[in-house]
Amino acid sequence: MQQFARVLTSTGVVPVILKDGKHLDLRPIVSDITADAIASGLLNQVDTRGLTPVEGDFSFLAPIADVRQITATGFNYRKHIEEFKMTPPTEPEVFLKAISSLSGPDDPISRGPNPQVKLDWEVELAIVVGREATDITAEEAPGYIFGFVCINDVSDRDTQVDQQGQQHLVRAKSRPGYSPVGPYLTTGIDGMTLDVWTKLNGNYEQQGNTSDMLFSINDMLAYFSTHMTLLPGDLLATGTPPGVGFGKNRFMQVGDVLECGITHLGAQRHEIRA
Repeated sequence: MQQFARVLTSTGVVPVILKDGKHLDLRPIVSDITADAIASGLLNQVDTRGLTPVEGDFSFLAPIADVRQITATGFNYRKHIEEFKMTPPTEPEVFLKAISSLSGPDDPISRGPNPQVKLDWEVELAIVVGREATDITAEEAPGYIFGFVCINDVSDRDTQVDQQGQQHLVRAKSRPGYSPVGPYLTTGIDGMTLDVWTKLNGNYEQQGNTSDMLFSINDMLAYFSTHMTLLPGDLLATGTPPGVGFGKNRFMQVGDVLECGITHLGAQRHEIRA
């Protein structure tokens, strides 16, 4: 297992690898964690000998510098489907989120100017694509996965569903700050065995495990690759477990503190602002 991150120090952005509790400077190997660095193979098995720890205070950034596509699916956890009394889908849903919605794991989340906003949380495991993928099979998929990150698929439920009951996912999930990612980009783990959780103001709202997925990670990556070309560094968010605010008719308010995390991927913390 390798855990990568990007941190902001007093001197600028530094790519790091976590080793024995220390964040080691990766710049002798790569200038930053980018799509090209991921595709190059330089990060596949990093030799940490000779790397030095980052000193002083720093904050975490999104762990990939130049994500080009954020793809996503919905209703992929069996218990989440049961929560909404839905018929299980026969194939994954496919939608996109705006790149401008990407933010860091500790950045504040703004409700925005819509006074009717119903701001909701959705913690999700996201696949990080390792190399260009078009029309691959599920059996081939592991060779196209670089690693995984935690993403929070923040959503405005007011704009998600119109008066006729139609879903508008892109507009509900694409405002600035609606896709916090990180803190760690982790490789060499089984993505189908991870605990996934969300807390609001210290209270658990979501507690699940990726083993509850209806469509596996490999199946989803293959399916998405039949509809688009996936690029190195792209994210594929794989759905959320039960416990979202929409099912409780309870949403985030100014002053709330949202936390979420996934095994081996670290935890996020966000203050909700106007």
